[in-house]
Amino acid sequence: MILAVCWAQCAFSQPNSWNRIRYVGGTIEAKVNPYDWNTTLTIKPDAIVLVFAHRQTLSIHPTRVISLSYGQEAHRRVAEMVALSVMVNPLALFGLFHKSKDHFIGIQYQDDNGKPAGLLLEADKSNYQAVLEALKTATGKPVEDAPERAKVK
Repeated sequence: MILAVCWAQCAFSQPNSWNRIRYVGGTIEAKVNPYDWNTTLTIKPDAIVLVFAHRQTLSIHPTRVISLSYGQEAHRRVAEMVALSVMVNPLALFGLFHKSKDHFIGIQYQDDNGKPAGLLLEADKSNYQAVLEALKTATGKPVEDAPERAKVK
């Protein structure tokens, strides 16, 4: 137990950052090319920060995260958040309903006004497990439908 706590503290003493992330859709109006991997994700103990193309930034405090999901479950959950959003932009739905075996990660959270929000990210096959693990550690939330390799007991 002590070893696990020490490992988690050491792992989070430095922020985890990935630049092979793609913003697929959600409640955030971000002007991104859907075919470019142009989003940077940084996960720190006190913030989950996304930097989209054109330097648009979104910061989410980990305590505001409601749930995390992976794969088709991520598609379903983020699509529900978008449908419930008062200000639905048709571009927000782009890419939310296609099926694939890509590594999709859904983050459902409360925005600064306390309203439900969500975003769907696609991680690269080389980094999706590390992204899932960092999100679980920062938020304390389990990842719904996580692949067996990414599940931690």
